[in-house]
Amino acid sequence: MSAPSAPDRRFAAWCGGRPFAAGLLAVAAGVEIALLPITGYEFLLVQGIGGVGSLLTAIGLIAGGVALWRYPHRARVIGAGVLLLAFVAYLVANLGGFLVGMVLALVAGSLALAWQSGEPG
Repeated sequence: MSAPSAPDRRFAAWCGGRPFAAGLLAVAAGVEIALLPITGYEFLLVQGIGGVGSLLTAIGLIAGGVALWRYPHRARVIGAGVLLLAFVAYLVANLGGFLVGMVLALVAGSLALAWQSGEPG
């Protein structure tokens, strides 16, 4: 096997300094929750306030995931917000995207709350 290239090393260093897995799971949860109202399946089509609530929850989860990558020093506050949105998704987004999106968001928020930067203080 060959040695990792320079971009691979930079990406690994970037991921190591932030809660990357938590952000990735939060974005995945948001995409999964947004997918159902957007695709427009006849048996899942939610119109009105329910559909808007699902999309707003999904946008919040995606923004939370990106914020975890962008502002790792605020991981606990953002993680608490992601956990709150996971519970909101259960109520407004088809049981949290049939529980898959909600479970992804719960794991993401938990990982963000548990993440430590490695810097003293």
